[in-house]
Amino acid sequence: MAGLTLRNVCKKYENGFQAVSDFNLEIRDREFIIFVGPSGCGKSTTLRMIAGLEDITDGELWIGNDLVNYREPKDRDLSMVFQNYALYPTMTVYDNIAFSLQVRKVPKKEIDKKVHEVAKILEIEHLLDRKASALSGGQKQRVAIGNAIIRKPNALLMDEPLSNLDAKLRAKMRVELAKLHKRLETTIIYVTHDQTEAMTLGDRIVVMNKGFIQQVDTPAMLYEHPDNKFTAGFIGSPSMNFFKLNVGNSRITDGIELTGDRISFGEMTGYKARILKKQYMVRQVIMGIRPEHIYTEDVYEAKEDKNNLVLIPVTIEAQELLGAESILYFRLNGERYCARAAAHCRVEAGDQLKLAFDLNKAHFFDPEKEFNIIHQFQ
Repeated sequence: MAGLTLRNVCKKYENGFQAVSDFNLEIRDREFIIFVGPSGCGKSTTLRMIAGLEDITDGELWIGNDLVNYREPKDRDLSMVFQNYALYPTMTVYDNIAFSLQVRKVPKKEIDKKVHEVAKILEIEHLLDRKASALSGGQKQRVAIGNAIIRKPNALLMDEPLSNLDAKLRAKMRVELAKLHKRLETTIIYVTHDQTEAMTLGDRIVVMNKGFIQQVDTPAMLYEHPDNKFTAGFIGSPSMNFFKLNVGNSRITDGIELTGDRISFGEMTGYKARILKKQYMVRQVIMGIRPEHIYTEDVYEAKEDKNNLVLIPVTIEAQELLGAESILYFRLNGERYCARAAAHCRVEAGDQLKLAFDLNKAHFFDPEKEFNIIHQFQ
């Protein structure tokens, strides 16, 4: 096993398109790290550069103490699991798992031992004699992983491996992958556009957009302390609500007034207010607040501490019932936002009600550069 280091890695194609820019990352040995971002952000390109399937335009890639920019994929001792599994359909599960060892002329007795060890770990021993074409999607995924891990590579690279599975099977395979990582104790670099996969699987997450790293951190830190508006909006489901507001004087000495063109969130106090008062007085900011930090009136009334909780009248547009909870979509000054509510909450389109916005949980971003103001000036 080994750690990987990417230093100022860039990828520029012949047509001038810059897919990845100034990518810097230290991946620790045995770490489960996730590359996440929207389509076209450069995450798969970065993974392919690590694998050697794409040339690195500029920068350095180190595996352990070895610079591997110009080393062939087969000489990097990495294994890759593709989105489409890349199995031989007419070959048995046994032969698909054993293939990489057979190519390397490993003795048959050793191959047989390793195939059965891997099959036992993946719980597919009963499938070894079956043709790959006869397997379900989840079974094919396990076989592809078996083929990748049998050589005990320096790192296991996975490019959206669960995207072809249905929702129920994806959830099951997420649990299986987490268990597999702990059992194998290997470095895993995993690409996905699904932030739920990223949040549930990764030791750390690399959030990417337009070829640049936006933030690298643990799932909890990304959720609670996003560095910028993009990360704040991308991490979390449903995504964060954003409001353009002006910072003004308050009657309270250490407070501020948050107002928009047609809405007022009123006075706010606390350390965030003090930072905004010092740095953004009489200026515009973008306030972000997650759906789970917007409460229905009964939740508001039950709270003992109502400091910085602001009741705002809204018009309900729709409700999604999700069993244990529901999502309320509402209009505020012509814009659509959403809030997370309890399952027993029942509303109809057109209903007027008040929702409580928890300004203690709000994030504030610079309207031009979109960095997190509180992080920048704390």
